Amino acid sequence: MASTSSYLKSCLKYTSATLATIFVTSMTAATYYRPIPATTPTNNSTHTNTHSNDRRTTQSFCSPNSPPWNRDHVPLLLQWARGISIGATTLAIRLVMNTYGRYEIREDVCYERFLEAAIDARREQQPSSLVESSSSIDSSSSSSSSAIPQQRGLLTVSNHRSLFDDPGILSCLLPLPIAIQPHHQRWGICSQEYCFNDALPSYIKGYIGAGQVLPICRGGGINQQLLLDFGRHLANGEWCHVFPEAGVWQWKELGGRRELPKGAVWGSASDFKDDQQQKKGDISDNTTNNNSNSNNKSVIIPATTAQRSLPPSPIGKLKWGVGKLIAHAPITPRVIPFAHCGMERLLPQDEVSGKTYLRRDFVKSLLPSFLCNNDNGGDGKGLRIQIQFGHEIKFDDLIKEHEEKYGKLWKYRGIEPTSESNNTAMQQENWVSSREERILYSKIVKRIEMHLEVLTKEVCR
Repeated sequence: MASTSSYLKSCLKYTSATLATIFVTSMTAATYYRPIPATTPTNNSTHTNTHSNDRRTTQSFCSPNSPPWNRDHVPLLLQWARGISIGATTLAIRLVMNTYGRYEIREDVCYERFLEAAIDARREQQPSSLVESSSSIDSSSSSSSSAIPQQRGLLTVSNHRSLFDDPGILSCLLPLPIAIQPHHQRWGICSQEYCFNDALPSYIKGYIGAGQVLPICRGGGINQQLLLDFGRHLANGEWCHVFPEAGVWQWKELGGRRELPKGAVWGSASDFKDDQQQKKGDISDNTTNNNSNSNNKSVIIPATTAQRSLPPSPIGKLKWGVGKLIAHAPITPRVIPFAHCGMERLLPQDEVSGKTYLRRDFVKSLLPSFLCNNDNGGDGKGLRIQIQFGHEIKFDDLIKEHEEKYGKLWKYRGIEPTSESNNTAMQQENWVSSREERILYSKIVKRIEMHLEVLTKEVCR
């Protein structure tokens, strides 16, 4: 009996040591392969277009090349790190969400079609040789690069109610046994000022990156390299998610752009920027304008009552980056919208400053209902998340109309970062959008806006 007990203790000891070793080495790999944010655009730059591998050379303990966009070539330790990050985060989110309140998804045919698209890890595989490319693609590209299959990805779009929507909402969309598997989970983008700012330790950025989140430079424009890096996952048939409002709005309608009065400037509600940092003119996807002369102008902060009183912007509410991802994908992705509400009870937004904050009675609100004599615990304002999916949005007619008038669109590809440098440079060069292409993005995004507006008003009523 004593020998059996000793044997079990030894097994437990070695098992614990093995798991600890796996965890440490995996997180070390995640740190080494962590996503690197872009340099913040200056007043004289129109977009951020520095290749990620160039940025990586200036970082300490960082791989010289980005991790592969194709899952088949991801290093083993990074695969383990993704499993740990996504698995632990998803389990923790599910525990909090189901303890703190209620989580309701409208299980209709739209949600069923989303599940079919998201769970099918390799959707409608198609060799890249069958994907027509514009003449701008170099005919001398390496054969190994052209042989990589381009697949039809899934792109979900939704309203943005709080800074915790991802992972708070996105981690709960799939059945739990599937949601903890990295190859079924979404790829997301997060403003680098929040998720990848310099104040965060490298291992935190590594953990976030292992959770399949990439940085995006807010104000960097639609030509930034970070958006292209994100699109390559879509080209490889992955599920990608975008919040096209590009900010948090807790209105009972879709947020986003509004038309500025003459002489006014946009302020910033970011917790990681100076509140006096301002953008002059319209919130465009094109440039970050010189703001040196904006100090004496009227400042309007997004997501506030002051912005809500403004008329709609003639170029639409949503950012054009999502339209660019769709237009230049090698195979037009399936685009499925959904809207949600309820996260504003966890992170309410101040109507004057536009900032979000953790509700002050958060701990009290976690108390069981039988201690508080209400249904939701605490003050009766527990978390109640409602999610509703919409029908798939089609864009074939818009793309066909554009190509008939202006010729074939250039298509980005899910190539490996180790591909020849001349091909990478050509990808960057072709990523810069023309005026005609921007018009197409606008049409695509306005169609998305139309669907999201209806869903948002319906779920938030």
